[in-house]
Amino acid sequence: MRSFSLVVVLTLCACPKKEEAPLAQPPPPAPVDDCTFETKLVPGVPGSPGHLIASERNPNGASELATHMRMMVDDVRDAKSKVLAGQPVPTLFAKHRKIRCTWPTAASDRNEAFDAMAQNYLAQVKALDAKPADMKAAYSDVVRACRTCHEATCDGPIAVIDGLALDAK
Repeated sequence: MRSFSLVVVLTLCACPKKEEAPLAQPPPPAPVDDCTFETKLVPGVPGSPGHLIASERNPNGASELATHMRMMVDDVRDAKSKVLAGQPVPTLFAKHRKIRCTWPTAASDRNEAFDAMAQNYLAQVKALDAKPADMKAAYSDVVRACRTCHEATCDGPIAVIDGLALDAK
């Protein structure tokens, strides 16, 4: 029996190896543009339920979306100063596009209506990023998209959004 096993092992070792197919790679993650209100969000990330992001502004912690929107406000405020000074505005879409794939403060806020308004906002951001001849109008469209969404969902930041308007002091 022992010699039979040895013969089998030696025979197998002597056989030329078949070309092994490369292991299938998992598909790359979908671009954030493909995210919709139905896309599953990853639990446990900073800003997700039970993992709120601490800040001086909100000692109880903030959701991923609230934190993301504060960054967006800073970007739009910077864009305002550039538009008013006639300087080039940095592109915003790459940073802002995550709006559709972030944990909101209340899970019920992530719905078709929010997603549609987020898409509208991102369309206005893309238009601004395209550096149109009328940068002031394109910038104002971005701010208007912010306000429209917040009028329908969370009206707390409207005063901040109004401060982003070109005619605001």
